[in-house]
Amino acid sequence: MVFVDEKGRDEREGRLILKKGEERRLLSGHLWVFSNEVAIVEKRSPEAPLFVSVESHQGRVLGRAIYNPQTLIAARLLDPFYPRWKGFSSYLEETIDRAISLRNQLCPGSLYRVVHSEGDFLPGLIVDRYDDFLVVQVTTLAMEAYLSEILLVLRNRFSPRGIRVDRSVHSRSIEGLPVGEDLIEGDVPKILSIHAGESTVRFPFRDGQKTGLFLDQRRNIDSLSRFFGKSDVLDAFCHVGSWSMAAARQGAAGVTGVDSSSSALECYSENLSGFPSVMSSVIKRDFFEWAEEATSAGKKYDAVVMDPPAFIKSRKKKEEGVRGYYAANQLAIDLVRPGGILVTCSCSALLEADELLGILRSLLKKKRRSGKLVYKGGSGPDHPIVPAMGELEYLKCLAFVIA
Repeated sequence: MVFVDEKGRDEREGRLILKKGEERRLLSGHLWVFSNEVAIVEKRSPEAPLFVSVESHQGRVLGRAIYNPQTLIAARLLDPFYPRWKGFSSYLEETIDRAISLRNQLCPGSLYRVVHSEGDFLPGLIVDRYDDFLVVQVTTLAMEAYLSEILLVLRNRFSPRGIRVDRSVHSRSIEGLPVGEDLIEGDVPKILSIHAGESTVRFPFRDGQKTGLFLDQRRNIDSLSRFFGKSDVLDAFCHVGSWSMAAARQGAAGVTGVDSSSSALECYSENLSGFPSVMSSVIKRDFFEWAEEATSAGKKYDAVVMDPPAFIKSRKKKEEGVRGYYAANQLAIDLVRPGGILVTCSCSALLEADELLGILRSLLKKKRRSGKLVYKGGSGPDHPIVPAMGELEYLKCLAFVIA
């Protein structure tokens, strides 16, 4: 239960004082306080506070934040211009309502991200909507403590048939939260079918990857699918075939999906069955092993889509992840027919857009092939970004025409 005193201060709130000079990034609009920037935290009870008032070393109040003393990102600021504080429950409800209002303006239909963590000033909370179903991801201690209130607000706003709370993401463990089986409310089917544009898409929902479909790629898929008409398209790490379906709608000659997930490929086959004029095939293999064999055999495609999962899981493993992107894209370039197109993506927040571009530039030089960058994209408007936080631009999508 949350208690608020006569000054509007949460009883579980403390006071976080920064080291001298560490307020500069926050004053520019950044929302994170790292543990090595903290001088002292004053507590109002023996337990660590869930919330803190963040102040400069000179006593300037910079905002209110959620707090976890056990993590590298010790504090994550809430909306710095939120009006008079009435407790976190009120803040949650009002801020979720603002996020919903924004999607009502920007996102036609009922397939979109409802809440996008820091982008909506709700750090550690992700909510995706698939028609009458919701998926919720919670990755911060404060949001976990208020999960019941979050679900209540969502039930009241959407009256969903079912809600899946995804508890599988690794970042939960960083916050000291349990990683395990999902929480299920209502009717949550194993496989979900939804209408997306002109097609019906089936995907693993109850036990699916992350929140289900990758909604952040929709704008890139729409923009690039025009390149795929009459082409033989390779869809690497294809999941359930969103890129392949877009290619089929544009009249691709054929599509090939490569993935290691049986459940995803079952849905891929069903999704592509709606395009009987397009030759489609699935390959259940590790992409790297299969691509080595395919390149050795001289296999080529008019278009290759490289949309892998995040190879960089942490800063400590960045070098290993970069090697993964290098190896994957080297194989992809070898599979592109001269004059064809390579679409390459990264959803690793720790890999900047210029680094991905640098990998491709280096590989093209190594392979002695010229390339023209014809497209740069990211996530859509339902994934808003705080202007001062470039690290939140996690999704990068580049397209090259390769000679």
